[in-house]
Parts: sequence; C-alpha cells; structure tokens
Amino acid sequence: MGFKENIRFAFIDEFANEIGKEKAYRMMSNFKCERVPALEYFLTRDYNGRIKPYIVWDDSKNIIVAYFTLITTCMILKPYEKTDPEHTKEKDVEKIISCIELEHFALNDVYLKLVKEDGYSNSGIGNYVFKEYISTVIAVLVSEVNFFYLILHAYNNDKVINAYRNMGFETMEDDAEAVIPTLSDVRALHSDYAGDCKFMFRDVESILTDLD
Repeated sequence: MGFKENIRFAFIDEFANEIGKEKAYRMMSNFKCERVPALEYFLTRDYNGRIKPYIVWDDSKNIIVAYFTLITTCMILKPYEKTDPEHTKEKDVEKIISCIELEHFALNDVYLKLVKEDGYSNSGIGNYVFKEYISTVIAVLVSEVNFFYLILHAYNNDKVINAYRNMGFETMEDDAEAVIPTLSDVRALHSDYAGDCKFMFRDVESILTDLD
C-alpha cells in the first residue's frame, strides 16, 4: 500500500514536541470522522489532556492518519456455584481479569480520501494501523503490566463490526459458550459512554502471536 512510506507514530506529547504544538493543534483540528462524530470531536474540540491519544500521521502530507487511546479496565468473573453453600470457599468469590480498553480508534476521512485520490486503495488502513501500531503498544504494555484481553465498544454497524472481526476481535455472541457463563454481569463491561455500541474482545496472547 502506497501510504506506508511516510507514516509516523508517537504518543501525543511526543507528537506535539516533534512537529510543534501549533502545527499539532492545526492537524488535530482538521481531523474528520463523519461516521462517528464523537470520535472526531474528541480531537477537534473536546480533547483536554485527560485521556491522551497515540497519533499516527503522514509526515509528507502533514495530516493525521488515525489516532487511538488505551485505558485500563477489567472483566468480572462469577464465583463457582455449588449446590451446598457450606462448601463455598474464599476462592469462590468474584474475581477480576485485568484488561486494556481500546477506548477510541478512528481513521481520518480526509486522509482516506487523499489516499484514494492518489490511486491507492484505502480499505486496509485500519488493519495496518492496528497491526503495526496498536498491537506494538499492547506488546510493550503487557511486558510491564499484567492484563489478558484487549476490549472495545464498537460502533454498532455491520461494516464496523466486521472490520474489527478482521482484526481478530469477537463479540459475546461469537464466543457465547466460552465467555458468557463466566461473567457475573455483562453490563459491567459496558461503559456508560458506550450506548448501543457492541462489546468486543481479543485475547492478548493472539495479538502477540500475530506480531511474531
């Protein structure tokens, strides 16, 4: 894909220091995501530094390709249910599985249009960003912090859901037999901001395997 040659990647603080705060602000202000306006507004008008994104940008075009944010969270596990309550032990209480959430992940509509105008397909850019940059950050984090799943709340649209499936994510329905019986409350995984979004997950081991 022709867009790869000039792609750069950095945490937002490094991004701003490298290209200058004024230029960084201008590039962020020009970000477009018409399909999910909230993802656009996060950069263009709502960003306050509380949750800091990673920025992927095209250095030759001075334009942001994509951005994403990662936050810590967890899954809640059911205690093992026994018929005789007298046999309940301390190990049977609720437990948690540490996770990282891909809270924001958006491609820039302006950049996608430019790639197409240059005669290249833009259909693989999301997968490329996930494998080359998101997965790389996950590999670094898991070497320093214990967590087992990467989760997200995907915009509930068939095209978006399928795009994440192509990145290796599953929904609760995809893996209901294995996952649902272990969860005490699926709502515990569904943040208030997510609305009607679809909860999806991928185990970290599979991400690391794909990087090898």
